Amino acid sequence: MKNKLFSTVMLLVLLLTGCKEGSSSITKSEEPSVPSAETSVVIEDSSEAASEYAGLIGMDTYNDWPSAAIDEYLLSHNVEEKVPALPNVTRSYVELTLDDPNFEHYLTVFIPGTNQAEDYTAILQAVNYQVVYYEEDDYYIGLNSETTIQIDYFYVTGDADYPDGMFIFIEALATNGGGTIVTPEGIPSVIDFATEDQITKRDALQSIWTTESGVTMTIDKGASTVNVGNLTTQNEVGYFTNPLRIYAGQVVTFTVPAEVQINAVLLETAGAWEKGDSVLAVTNSAPETVDFIAEGDNVLFTLFSPSNTLTFSLAAQARFNKITVFVI
Repeated sequence: MKNKLFSTVMLLVLLLTGCKEGSSSITKSEEPSVPSAETSVVIEDSSEAASEYAGLIGMDTYNDWPSAAIDEYLLSHNVEEKVPALPNVTRSYVELTLDDPNFEHYLTVFIPGTNQAEDYTAILQAVNYQVVYYEEDDYYIGLNSETTIQIDYFYVTGDADYPDGMFIFIEALATNGGGTIVTPEGIPSVIDFATEDQITKRDALQSIWTTESGVTMTIDKGASTVNVGNLTTQNEVGYFTNPLRIYAGQVVTFTVPAEVQINAVLLETAGAWEKGDSVLAVTNSAPETVDFIAEGDNVLFTLFSPSNTLTFSLAAQARFNKITVFVI
C-alpha cells in the first residue's frame, strides 16, 4: 500500500514558510462548483483491475466517489466537515490504513484513471482549503480552514501493484482545540522543567519526575527511535530542561497517590520552533480519555472520568516548560 509522506506538522510548516526551495505553490484558479457527494455503496468488484493488481486486493470497491465511507471515517473521529468530491468517478477503492508507522490512522482512497490532481486542487481551494504542491515528489497536501481534515494526493503511473490513478489520503485531525483555558478544579501539583531538581530517575530508557505531593510523570522510550532526553554517548546531558523535549513515540504517564485522582493536566509548551509545533504535537496526541483546549502555547487535558493515571504517546516531538497536574 502506498503511504502518506507528510505529517500535519510538516504541512503547517510548508503553509507558513512556503514550499521547499525549487518547488512552486499552487495558486487559486477559477473556482469551480464543488460536486455533491451522493450516497455510495460497497460493491463486489469483478473487473480485471481488482484481480490484476495486487494493491487493490482487499480494498472496498465503490462505483462512485466513496462519500459514505469518507463520512463514516471522519465522524468516527468527531469530524463533521465534508471532503469535496472528485467529479465523474465511476470506480473507487477504499481502505482504512492503520499500519503506517508514521501515522495513527487515515483513509486511503484510490481512483483509477487520468491525472486529476490539478482539478482536485481547484476544487479544494474553492472551499477554502490551503494547498501546497511539493514539486520534488509531485505530491499535494491540503488542509481545510477548520484544520480538522488533511488531504494528501498524487498521481501514480507505471506501478506494478496499481493501475494508473489518483491516491487520496484523508486524515481526520484533532477537532477540539482553540478556546479559553479556565483553571480546572483540583489541587495543583507543578512539574517545573526550569531545573532537574524533580528528576528521581534519569536514563536513556526512562525518566521520572516526582513532586513533593507524590505526583509522578514517567517518560518511557516506547516505540521512539530517540532515547529519552535524546541521551547518547555524544550527548550525556540530554534535553530534560529549558525546555524538556519529549520525542515522537515516547510514552508519558502521570500517576498520583491512591487517595486522589487526576482531574486535569495543564501542559505549558515551548510553542513552535523551526521544525515543529509543540501545541499541534500535543493536541494530535490527546488520548481518547480526555477533552482538551489549546490556548496560545498551552494545552489543557480534562479527563472525562478522573483517574489515578493518565497515559499518552507523543505523535511528534513536543517541548515543555512546565506541567501542572490537578488532583481531586
